[in-house]
Amino acid sequence: MEQNSDPEKEMGQPQAAAAAPAGGKPAEKALPEYEIDIFRDWCKACGICAAFCPRQCLDLDENGSPVVQDAKRCTGCGWCELHCPDFAISVRECPEKVAQEEAD
Repeated sequence: MEQNSDPEKEMGQPQAAAAAPAGGKPAEKALPEYEIDIFRDWCKACGICAAFCPRQCLDLDENGSPVVQDAKRCTGCGWCELHCPDFAISVRECPEKVAQEEAD
């Protein structure tokens, strides 16, 4: 019996990229966008979420409370959510982007 397996695939070698559409550039998949919710009733304004955000999506207002500075920079890493001692912040993928990708 002859097997139709590619040894490079089995060994985890990189595969050739898909053919580029007319125009020469490969189609890029849209990056997901994320929504950052801050539950004000739970937040004690410690500033940990803003301090841990690697993309500086969060900032502190004049009272020391976190505010979403630039949600478009968010990669959904969840560092703010993981380090919040009050469970007062939530990061999730925007539902409209998820619905569009599922439709495709």
